[in-house]
Amino acid sequence: MPKSCKEAAYALLACMQQQPCMKTGGSLTECLKSEDVDACSVQRNAYFLCKRSQLDMRTRIRGTRVY
Repeated sequence: MPKSCKEAAYALLACMQQQPCMKTGGSLTECLKSEDVDACSVQRNAYFLCKRSQLDMRTRIRGTRVY
C-alpha cells in the first residue's frame, strides 16, 4: 500500500473510532456499512479515490496523488 493510501486509511480509522458505533463495540466493517456515518464521508471518499487510483493506468504512470 503506498504511503498516501496508508495515510488516508489511518485518517478514516481515526474518524471512525470517534463514532458511537465503534465506541459501543461494533466492528469497523459494520460501522462503515451503517447509514449514520456522515461525519467520516470525506475521509471515506479520500480512501476510495486513493485505492481506485492504484488500478488506474494513467495514475500508475504519473504516480499516486496525496489526498
